Amino acid sequence: MGISFCLWSSAAAPAAAQLRVGIAVESPSIRTLPAVGMDRSDLTQPSLPFLSLSLSPSLSPSLSPTLSLTANPVGLPVLTYPAAAVQNPLPLPLPSALSKSVSPSASKADDVRRDVAQAVSDWKAARSAAPSAKSPAAASPSAEHPSADLDALFDGSLPASREVLARAQSLGLHDAAVALAISEAASTPDAAARLAALGVLGSKEAAHSATADDEFRFLLTRLWRKTAPSIPSAHAVDDSFGVPALKVEKDGVTYFVHGVAHGQYGPPRRGAVLSLARRVAAAGHALYSEQNLPAYYGYRTGFETLDHEASVPAVVPAAPGFTRATLLLKRAIDWAISPGSALGALAWVIAVPASPWAWILLPLLVAYAALTLTGGLPLMAWKRRRLAAGARAEGLEDIAEQYADEAENFFVAKPDLETLRGLELPQPLGATADPLSVRSRGIADAVAADAAAAGVKTAHLVVGHLHAHEVASRLAAGSGTAEPKSQIS
Repeated sequence: MGISFCLWSSAAAPAAAQLRVGIAVESPSIRTLPAVGMDRSDLTQPSLPFLSLSLSPSLSPSLSPTLSLTANPVGLPVLTYPAAAVQNPLPLPLPSALSKSVSPSASKADDVRRDVAQAVSDWKAARSAAPSAKSPAAASPSAEHPSADLDALFDGSLPASREVLARAQSLGLHDAAVALAISEAASTPDAAARLAALGVLGSKEAAHSATADDEFRFLLTRLWRKTAPSIPSAHAVDDSFGVPALKVEKDGVTYFVHGVAHGQYGPPRRGAVLSLARRVAAAGHALYSEQNLPAYYGYRTGFETLDHEASVPAVVPAAPGFTRATLLLKRAIDWAISPGSALGALAWVIAVPASPWAWILLPLLVAYAALTLTGGLPLMAWKRRRLAAGARAEGLEDIAEQYADEAENFFVAKPDLETLRGLELPQPLGATADPLSVRSRGIADAVAADAAAAGVKTAHLVVGHLHAHEVASRLAAGSGTAEPKSQIS
C-alpha cells in the first residue's frame, strides 16, 4: 500500500522515469522548535488566563532511500511512497522530558546526509539519462537556469521559499507539484527528500534540513502557504452557519467542525456561538465542544471534551453556562464595568477638567474597554507583528512572513478556515508532539468514539480555530496506533 501522486504534463511525452523512494523510519530524536505556524505564545484557553503553549517539538526520523528506475509508457513521472509512517496514532500525554532540547546524534545526522545525498545524486543521473523531448529544460540542469545547479549555490543555509518557487518555475513545475510533495510527506526528512526529488532542493540543502529542522519547518510552512490554493482542500468549508465549519464524513457520521476565536479578555462573537448552539439543539443534532468553551461562551447544551492535561480525553456533559436571564445580567455588569467606567471617566473630565486624576484614569479605562470589547485580539496581533519585525531585521525572510501572516489571520473574531488551511502544515506532516497538536487529536478521537457509541449521525464540534484543521483531518483519517518509531505521537 503506498501513497502516490503524478505530475501531469500538458501533452503526451516519450517514456519517462518512474521514481520509487522507500522510506524506513528509525528511532526518533526530539528537538524543541520555535513557533512554526503552531506558535501559541499569545493564545490562551478560556479558563486559563495567560496559558502559553509555545513548545512545538518535532520528531525527525532518519531516511534510508532506495531508488529504482523503470519505464513508464504514458510518460508520467510518478513518485510513490509507502504509507507505513503515515498511520494515525493515539494521543499520548506530553512527557516533561520534551521540555528539554535533545539534539540528534552525529552518526544519525551523517546517515541522513549520506542517504539523501545519494538518493538525489542517483535521481539527477536518471533524469540526465532520460530527458523529456518535450521539455528538456525540465529534465536536467541547464546553463539557462543556473539556479538548477543547486549544490553549487549552497552557502551553508537553506533557501527562502521564494527561491524554491523560482527554481520550480525554471523547471516548468506547477505550484501543485510542490503542494503535493508537502501535503503527502509524513515527516520533515520525507518532505526534504520529496522536494529534492522534484529538483527544487539541492542535495546539500536537503541534508542541511536535518540539522536545521526549526528553520526548515518555517520554509515548508511558507511553501505550503503559497502553493496550497493550487490543490483542492481535503475538507469543504460550510458557510451556511453563523460560525463556518469544516465538513467531514466518516463511517456514516457527518461532522461539522466549527472554529471559534479565542480572546484573552472576552469571548469574541459570543452571540454567533450562542445562536449556533441553539440551532444545533433545535435540529436535534449532537453538539460537542472543546473543554471550557460552553462556560466561556455561556451555553449549557451538548457535551464537552476533557482534554486539558488528560492522557485520554473523555466526553462529559457540558459544564453549566448561562441561562438567558443570567447572561443578560452578566452582559449588563460587563458593560457597566467596561466601557461604562470609561464613559464615567470621560464625564469626570468634562465636569472637572482641572482634575489630574480624571485625566490619568481616562486613558487607562479607555484602553481596558478596548481590550474587553475586542477580546484582546488586536493586542495579540500587535505582539506577533513585533516578532515579524524582529525576524525581518535579522534577515529571516520566511519567519518574518509567517509571523506577519499570523498577525493578520490568527487574531480575528471570525477566522477564515480556508486561509488557516495554508498557515499550518497539513497532516500528517503537521502532526507533532506539541501540546496543542496532541490535544487536537485527542479531541477528535474522543468525539468520534462517543458519536459511534451513541449512534450519532450528525455532530457539530466547536473548537478553537487553531484546532480546526487538525481535528477535521483526524476525524477523516480515524484514530489508530502509530507505527513503532513513527514521528507521530
